[in-house]
Amino acid sequence: MNVETYRQRVSQLQTLLKARGLDATIVIKPEHVRYVSGFWGYTTRPEYVGPRRLTAVVVPAKGDPTLIVPKLERAYAQRRSWFTDVRHHVEWRQPNEIFGGTALLDQVLAEKGLKRGRIGLELNFISVASYKQLCDSFETVTFEDVSGVVEEMRMIKSPEEIEILRVGGRMAVLEYLAEVKAIKAGVREFDVAIVGREEATRLYADFIKDSDSPIPVDHPILDGHQIITSGPRLDMGHAIASTRTIQDGDMVLLDFCRMPQAEGYRIGFARNVALRQPTRDEADKYAVGREAYKQAVALLRPGVLAEEPDLVARSILEKGGLRETSLHRTGRGVGLEGMERPEICLGDKTPFRE
Repeated sequence: MNVETYRQRVSQLQTLLKARGLDATIVIKPEHVRYVSGFWGYTTRPEYVGPRRLTAVVVPAKGDPTLIVPKLERAYAQRRSWFTDVRHHVEWRQPNEIFGGTALLDQVLAEKGLKRGRIGLELNFISVASYKQLCDSFETVTFEDVSGVVEEMRMIKSPEEIEILRVGGRMAVLEYLAEVKAIKAGVREFDVAIVGREEATRLYADFIKDSDSPIPVDHPILDGHQIITSGPRLDMGHAIASTRTIQDGDMVLLDFCRMPQAEGYRIGFARNVALRQPTRDEADKYAVGREAYKQAVALLRPGVLAEEPDLVARSILEKGGLRETSLHRTGRGVGLEGMERPEICLGDKTPFRE
């Protein structure tokens, strides 16, 4: 990602902080740490949210941000992030080292003159225990909820993000085609998932092999578990590929939504594969679903409210007798997470934007 893109994100966030009368925010959610700093990796593990291995970005309303990481991640963070100020703390007391994320956070806030400031926290992400610990540790700080602020920024993708998502889409289609070839009676669901994972690894390795980094920091193996269901498992919407053996006459669902593709960005992509000719009833139901999809997509343009495609799709499904089969929203935003704003569902009145 271009460094200027990251600078613009921090500048936009600082503008939003000033508008709220905040002196700073502490970014802790891993996807948001990555969004503003460029650093990601093991930070998605839950222990990196707590003080022992705290990973966070302190973004003042004015001035340069600071990335806080455990010493274990210091080299990785310095090579991944565009920040000039990357600080580390240690997990056990050592001479001349700052012990614990809370102590380092205290030092950073003091240096930036924020110990008596109004500081934002992502209360829709951090635990009650973490919030209480921060309040107890920084009694002179006024913490305020900034849930949704970075999420709002992330709705609009930069040109670089759009290209990454396009690469990810092309990868997923090739993974799908590789898995289709592997599907036959006698093959287990997870065997099909392995074929897709192998293809994805090869594709992503080709994508990142020309990196100009003197010390490569990206690995080509995608994270996440693939949703694959077949036969009697098809009614489980989010079931992961199992040891079930695919049989003649099965329908098979291949879903790539949970698997990050290029640069860790996610897409929405799923298809059914039939090991037989669909029945007339199945073909009729497919036609209803296809029509609902087409009419919902036709509404996607700036100014339309996010809930409108959902309402149209549901009305078509209901008329076709498929109301009970629609188990969740019609769609959602995608990006660094599998589900981002806006949500294409009843109640989300966010106007679409370019």
